Amino acid sequence: MPWEKFDEDTLNKIKKQQEFEEKTAKKLTALSEAAQNQLIKALLHSIVLDTTKHAETYKMLLDLNEKAVMGKESKGLGKAEIATHLREEALMLKQAKEISKAVKDENIKQVVENIIEDEKKHHRVLQQLLGMFEKESKEWDAYLYDLITGFP
Repeated sequence: MPWEKFDEDTLNKIKKQQEFEEKTAKKLTALSEAAQNQLIKALLHSIVLDTTKHAETYKMLLDLNEKAVMGKESKGLGKAEIATHLREEALMLKQAKEISKAVKDENIKQVVENIIEDEKKHHRVLQQLLGMFEKESKEWDAYLYDLITGFP
């Protein structure tokens, strides 16, 4: 069952937000590159990456509004490669937790905790991606709708 397509007003809002996120990422990139303090540079760069991700996610929603095709993604991306990266993300998460325990400064600890949250999210996304590869093509629309609407 395909998801409900966006009405024209919602579609325009998503397009405008995508453009705004892209412009903001460009501005923040310049600010990040100009920063002298490495912590400020890294934090701004992290925001740039998230903002870029938001723009790409809005673009995905616009594309999905047109159509969604599973195609041969599981073969093209390589299910084995995704599974390998899932294991690597689990290791990254474990190591980040160890670093967090070793760090005493609360400000630095918070930076590492932010990384831990990202690693958890990456792990969940890769698990969902692997599950998606195992879905039948006829279930793709319904599964994708659930993935988008239930994504944390």
